[in-house]
Amino acid sequence: MGTINTSDIIFATLFQHGRQVVTLRLSGLSSFSDIIRQVRRASAGCIGLVTLHLRNCTQGWSGNRPIMMRGCDVAPVQLSLF
Repeated sequence: MGTINTSDIIFATLFQHGRQVVTLRLSGLSSFSDIIRQVRRASAGCIGLVTLHLRNCTQGWSGNRPIMMRGCDVAPVQLSLF
């Protein structure tokens, strides 16, 4: 993937198990970590391995990245066999 400038328009799509979870149109961001922060905020209930597809319309590049989403705000569940 290429560089990210604050003037870029970026489309971010998150897939999990072949299903589209979130689609965002982002601008005003300057780094990949800013994009990840926005995607995590938009997909708060998503847990597990996902694929993030980024398309930078301004610069003309696109790419995929696997990301592990963790559920920090989800309460643990205790399972019992008895």
